[in-house]
Amino acid sequence: MTRQPNTATPDSIGQVYDEFTGIGATAVLGGNIHVGYWDDDHDVPIAEATDRITDLVAQRLAPRPDAHLLDVGCGNGFPAVRIARAHDVRVTGITVSRQQVAQAQELAADAGGRASFLFADAMHLPFDDGSFDGAWAIEALMHMTEQTRALSELHRVVRPGGRLVVTDLCQRQPFTGEDRALLDGMLRAYEIVDISTPGEHRARLAEAGWELLEMTDIGERVRPSYGHAAAAFRELATSLDAGAAEQITAAADAMEAFGKHPDTGYVVITARRS
Repeated sequence: MTRQPNTATPDSIGQVYDEFTGIGATAVLGGNIHVGYWDDDHDVPIAEATDRITDLVAQRLAPRPDAHLLDVGCGNGFPAVRIARAHDVRVTGITVSRQQVAQAQELAADAGGRASFLFADAMHLPFDDGSFDGAWAIEALMHMTEQTRALSELHRVVRPGGRLVVTDLCQRQPFTGEDRALLDGMLRAYEIVDISTPGEHRARLAEAGWELLEMTDIGERVRPSYGHAAAAFRELATSLDAGAAEQITAAADAMEAFGKHPDTGYVVITARRS
């Protein structure tokens, strides 16, 4: 049976992230809006753990100084600014959330002019062919109705030889039966179009013309993220009005349940434009 993706759109996704930004959900996660990476020590603060994911992405990009990189789904700009400062590169970030663009532009000053941000849809990139030396997408593909089209657009705007690094939630095995309801709850809470299997990621990369260099499932290293984030969201709910508190609590419940499932994985993908 073919899995049916959620009906999320760029506008609805942008609205959700506008709302999350407005109520302070990103602040309680330490600034970043993605999972963290833990070794055996689970007591590391979530801000440090999420920075580790950003650093992992940068390591795989291996950018030369002064390279120009594209951050797809840049959130509030934390990863872009961190990579720009640490590697002396230029970064252009895009997002479909106007609230995030505004936040990221405020943060850009910390990058000494090496980071800029704009409102744009990854499925229709407003850039010329070969504009970038590399690109990354942290937990962004899962929000796109046409992932292959987005990957093709990235292939177009990255120069030959440039790298793409993707991190994303994955289904190690398709969720079926009662587990499907758990997955659907996650999709609805976060306006996720679909969470792919590793095989689906491989097929879309190949169709878009990318050469796959590496795909690694680090799901067990990021699994503590779901509990940490759920606890932070529930604490935030105590300071919100009833409607917002109900929304953020439901999002926390969905995240925690999904994170506990053994088939919840997390892939790190490195690809190259041949």
